[in-house]
Formats: sequence, C-alpha cells, structure tokens
Amino acid sequence: MTTLKVLIVDDEPDIRLELSDFIEEIDFECVVAANGEEALATFKQDDAIHIVLSDLTMPGMTGLQLLERIAKDLDTKDRIRRFLLMTGNGDIHSVVDAMRLGASEFMLKPLDLVRLEDIMMEAREFVISERFKLLNAQAKEAQLAASEVEISALNRGIKKAYAEALACLARAAEYKDPETGAHITRIGEYAACLASELGWSADQCEMLRLAAPLHDVGKVATPDAVLLKEGPLTDDEFVTMRKHPEFGYEVLSMSDYPVMTMAARIALNHHERWDGGGYPRGLKGNEIPIEASITTLVDVYDALRSVRPYKPAMTHEQAMRIILEGDGRTHPDHFRPDVLKAFKTANQAMNAIFESMADPE
Repeated sequence: MTTLKVLIVDDEPDIRLELSDFIEEIDFECVVAANGEEALATFKQDDAIHIVLSDLTMPGMTGLQLLERIAKDLDTKDRIRRFLLMTGNGDIHSVVDAMRLGASEFMLKPLDLVRLEDIMMEAREFVISERFKLLNAQAKEAQLAASEVEISALNRGIKKAYAEALACLARAAEYKDPETGAHITRIGEYAACLASELGWSADQCEMLRLAAPLHDVGKVATPDAVLLKEGPLTDDEFVTMRKHPEFGYEVLSMSDYPVMTMAARIALNHHERWDGGGYPRGLKGNEIPIEASITTLVDVYDALRSVRPYKPAMTHEQAMRIILEGDGRTHPDHFRPDVLKAFKTANQAMNAIFESMADPE
C-alpha cells in the first residue's frame, strides 16, 4: 500500500496531535501546521503532500482562504491533491464556497473517526488513481488499454465524493430542524423511485435522489425561536418561516452544477401547490417544476409517517388515504396529477423505503 503525506492544519495543538496519531495509524505520513499561513508555506515547499485536512475557522488565514490560495497557486496547480475541511458549525455559505473551490469533504467536529478513515482511504484511492492517469497519458497505446480499470475507479470515486458533499450540505440544515433521523435520506430515495415510475432515465433519477434532500436547506437562516417553537406561530413568525424556500434558492443557485441547479429549483418551489394555494410565489399547475412537485408529495408522505412533537406516526395506509382522499388540511388537488398517479402505483415501494430506513425508536 502506498504511503501518502497528509498536511493537518488546526490552531488547537491537541486536535493536531490526535488527528496525526490517528491518521498515521492508518498508514499515512503526517505533517502539521498551526495556521493557514504556515500550512500554505509547507504545502508549497513539500511536493510530497497530496492531501490537506484543514480546520475552517482559524486566526489569520481561514481554511477557506487557504483552499483558495492553493487553488490559485500557479506553482502547485499541476499537483494531484485532495482538500478536506472540518468545522465546529454548519455554515452553508462556507460549504458551497468550499465545493466550488474544489474541496471534496466538509466534516463537522467532533469528527467521526470511522467516517474519517473511510474518507482518507477514498482520498488515497483518488491520488493513486490520478497518478496512474498521468502515467497512462504518457504511455503507449497498448498500455493505455490496461489503465481502463483505474480510470473507472477514479470516476466512481469522484461521483461518490460529490454525493457525500451534497449529503453534508443537506445535513447542515438538518442540525437546526426537528425533522431528524433518516428523513433526508428517505426523501431522496422516494423521489428517485417516483421519477423512475414516471419514466425518467437512470441518470435523471440519480440527480433527483441527490437534489431532493436539499429542499429545506434554507431553514439554516430561520431563527431557532421560530423553527423550534412548540406552540402556534404568530403572523410575523409565520412570515419568517415562509422565507426559507427563497433563502435555500439563494444559497443553492450560487453553483452551476446540474444537481445544484435542480436542488435550487426544488428548494424554491417545494411548498407550491398544484391548485395555486402554495408559497412563496403562488405558482399553479405546470408553472411548478416537476422535480419540486415530486419532492412536495414525498415530503408530505414522510411527514405523515413520522413521529412529530405534535402528532404520532401514521401507518402507510393512513398516510395513503390522506394523500389520495384528503383530510381537510391535505387535499389531492395540492399535488401534480401524474405524480399523484405514479405515487399511487408505487405506494408499496414508498412503504418499503420508509420501513427499511425508519428512525430508531
């Protein structure tokens, strides 16, 4: 197994020591830096460093600024590298900026060491695969054929890293939202299942599976006093709560990646209703993007199936009856007809997803 050098950047000595000890135990070589300025100099001087694990918030140069400086440095632009950020808080803007600058992971402290080990192994695979890619680009035609397995592994690794980065972004909203557990994962699975029932391609279904869980990311801007209030909201608090779709769109539309642009449309429109009675814009019918209509329905289904402070969990049959027949608050006219029809056809698949990913009691 190839030993790779990792640069660990954190202003807290105990964290630097703990991380370097752990990462060396899983067969990496470590160097450490106490701040961004020291890290930048170390990275530029040592071309054996291919992985950077940096804290986001540090005195002086932040982790995000360090990433930006490295990304723009002409002397090291051709070096194979993997940049991993860690932070004690889920700052959505920092997550988006880090992704745009090339960060592959955004981890919340305290770090889950099991997950950190998986991430480090994936980083090793990425660096090794990139090395093979560079060698194969210079090799003879016969040697290029032998590299196909390595290139395929690289593509799978990049796709997995991007999916996990999106999951981190969704979970940043979940930390402020009382809807915990496997809710966001289920939303993606439900949405992909319905899209498949509607005849979408496998690639389109996968894109929706990644994008739909980001529907409530705008709630990070909602004050805790409103978001976590147990009693009825005042009129002003209700107005505040209804701003989260627009804030989610503002954050997600900063990126031009196809998954992110789809997620932005979903975030803005997932509270619109087919009959025109939704918000924030009161769209009606086909004015609502279909990916948002799919997410709206599955979000209602999961909410009905889940325990909330104000209600018990419903059975699959009870949830189906409310969605298909209405109960005074929810009505079939709220949902896009073809999506509702697909939901009815795929209802057992919906139930299977919920049961297989149910929240722990």
